[in-house]
Amino acid sequence: MNWFPQIGSGAIAQFPLNKRRQWRAITNVMESGEMISLPDDAGGQTEWRLSYRDLTDTEVASLTSLFASSAGEALPFGFIDPFANLLGWSEDLSRPDWQLGQLTATGGLGDPVGTARAWNIHNGNAAEQTLSQSIGVPGQYVACFSAYVRSDSAGTIGMLRDARRINVPCGPQWKRIQISGAGASGATSSTFSLAFAAGSNTRVFGLQLEAQPWPSPYRPTGTAAGILEETRFQGGSFSVVNTAPGLSSCQFNLISRVQ
Repeated sequence: MNWFPQIGSGAIAQFPLNKRRQWRAITNVMESGEMISLPDDAGGQTEWRLSYRDLTDTEVASLTSLFASSAGEALPFGFIDPFANLLGWSEDLSRPDWQLGQLTATGGLGDPVGTARAWNIHNGNAAEQTLSQSIGVPGQYVACFSAYVRSDSAGTIGMLRDARRINVPCGPQWKRIQISGAGASGATSSTFSLAFAAGSNTRVFGLQLEAQPWPSPYRPTGTAAGILEETRFQGGSFSVVNTAPGLSSCQFNLISRVQ
């Protein structure tokens, strides 16, 4: 599958960025005049209005290449919602989206925003254990995995995207930590993990994954969403305006099928 390219900064889009969600219903009018209307769940879609400025020739080539390989609006490609926290159930670690291994997770604890939505992660084992979630983010995409963490005892916590790892200090004050960058080239998905040392107790809040280099304000999630594999260009033409030597701008719409 082809994927919509990130621009040189690692972002998918530039502001201004417009997102419009559309729902559809099917309505039948009976001979009696009675009207029956039912939702058409498979007919939902999201329209994206994307505007880009100061694109390099390489960035323009990646966009026009996707348009050509998609035969304009004929063929679908993958697109990742630039507004989305891509993780599923960011505040419910008991859900099957999360792989806890031999960790014990306890929810309903105090968090850095003054509510009780944090989780305590206890590793009672003699070896390091990980909290993980696998998401269909292609390996070539730059992504930022972030979380708020604290621990009564000073130590370190590991952050991983697949085999790539960093170790981050963790102490008694809440701290937002992050790992950013691309994954394995050619991979169709990525696994994002927090690694907890043997015998540790760590509070975790605000787990977030975004298709960009830096974290944005935390957004809680339910069912995982934001990976849109049925996206098409809207319209059969693609225009690029040269604004300076080696720089260009363009504007176009995409349509993503959403169920």
